Amino acid sequence: MKKIFLLFFILFYPVVSFSAINECKTDVYFANGVKTDREVAKTNAFEVLKPAIINMLGTDKFNKQIGKVDYAYNNTYGFGWDGIETFLQKFGWQSLADKLFNASHGKDLSKQINAYKESINAGHKVLAVAHSQGNLFTGEAYRALSSSMRESFEAVTIEKRSTFT
Repeated sequence: MKKIFLLFFILFYPVVSFSAINECKTDVYFANGVKTDREVAKTNAFEVLKPAIINMLGTDKFNKQIGKVDYAYNNTYGFGWDGIETFLQKFGWQSLADKLFNASHGKDLSKQINAYKESINAGHKVLAVAHSQGNLFTGEAYRALSSSMRESFEAVTIEKRSTFT
């Protein structure tokens, strides 16, 4: 019996010992709105959102439940151009947005999708905290995920009207 247990232990130890993925962790991303440069988006994620989560959960729960806090950035072109890009997104004309904005729309979206996929593949859930135009990017990213990945993805909006579906 000891030999069978030892054999079982030797064969399955690598599987058990390296399965340290914590499916209870959530990675939180801030998705910025119009007229928000990269530094402001970064500040909103690390100096506003992260401390707010820590304040709400407490440090111990934060460390146990939150994998990371980061930002899912979409480039800004100023209020007028951001408004045009938002209009195109709202009506599903992303390819036109890519052409008008030198494909940065698609690059920003691709980076966000890849970040979400990496989090989910690491065994974490994803929570996108979206503001303004960030709702549209978050919605696009959500639709680009496989149905099985969508089960690990949630989003909240921090404005009155949400365009996320």
